[in-house]
Amino acid sequence: MEFTIDAVANKMILIIIGLSVLVMVGGVIFFQLHPAFYFNGAFPFAVGAAMAMGVNIVKVIWLKKTINKTVDIDAPQHAKLFFSLQYFFRIIFTGVVLLIAALAPDNIVNLLGVIIGILTFPVAMRLMQFFIPADTAIISKVDDADSTGKED
Repeated sequence: MEFTIDAVANKMILIIIGLSVLVMVGGVIFFQLHPAFYFNGAFPFAVGAAMAMGVNIVKVIWLKKTINKTVDIDAPQHAKLFFSLQYFFRIIFTGVVLLIAALAPDNIVNLLGVIIGILTFPVAMRLMQFFIPADTAIISKVDDADSTGKED
């Protein structure tokens, strides 16, 4: 069985959206049970989780493009350097978003919501092992011959 990188990325995005919705609902329920915090906490928490969901989706798309470009690089040394730099830039991007959330007013974005939302990315990565069997080949692109049914 084969999967393309696009199919894997799409499944990952769906898992991230599902987990983020669970985090948002859980946060709203938590703040609903604590009425003193409801008006100050539920909406900013949901905004933080939604912000993190957007960041995670951008990171998945970015990772998909990085993998596709890395496969096209002929020299292994250059491919490794390119992939490592992209990984570093994704971490910096996440750090900048966390910094923005930390500096934003508490009545707009809850930093805890962003942090918990950001953690849905590695959880989604772990959950992917249940959706893709171990013996599955993941290919970077679908060949034209494969998509048309013709052989060379």
